[in-house]
Amino acid sequence: MKQTIEFPAKLSFLLSEKHRYKVLYGGRGGAKSWGIVRALVVKAAQSKMRILCAREIQNSIRDSVHKLISDQIQSMGLSAHFELQRDTIKGINGSEFLFKGLRMNVQEIKSTEGIDVCWVEEAQTVSKASWDVLIPTIRKDESEIWISFNPELDTDVTYKRFVLNPPSNAKVVKVNWTDNPWFPKELVAEKDDLKLRDPDAYLTVWEGNCRSVLDGA
Repeated sequence: MKQTIEFPAKLSFLLSEKHRYKVLYGGRGGAKSWGIVRALVVKAAQSKMRILCAREIQNSIRDSVHKLISDQIQSMGLSAHFELQRDTIKGINGSEFLFKGLRMNVQEIKSTEGIDVCWVEEAQTVSKASWDVLIPTIRKDESEIWISFNPELDTDVTYKRFVLNPPSNAKVVKVNWTDNPWFPKELVAEKDDLKLRDPDAYLTVWEGNCRSVLDGA
């Protein structure tokens, strides 16, 4: 059965192209996480995949994207293809979504096998030590690492590693609110108010530009 699913045009490469690293960065409202979740759900429904959803700190499943993925599965009308469990999400075709924090689960991350796609969300907080553990762990043939974050400082590890000096097989795309055809009208006033009140903060929050120094430093 064919099904039409809404998807941001700028993120179509998530489904159509192969890259070791797929990096999405930018300001708020760009539908980065929304687009990634939809792409992963489609891929997991089409064929058996093992997907690791990681972030630097995850104290409980509530800190993860488990609910976001569950909500999107239902919104896309694909509930019949997945079983939503408390700590995992499993597809009827054998696909599986796993959810782990990087900083507190080093040994567990090292022993994770057979990952097809690892999505690192809120990656601006990920440390060098965590990247050094994670990247060699994602070693299955044709495996990919998807990265999404809102940049803060141009000295942050993730920004330097994947935007300023990206790996050779990386697709790096800046995604902002202007790329989201479903940008909610409720956020238009928030965006415009901040632009008038604090233009520098606006450039970071909504346009995805780095700050040169921390506020109050």
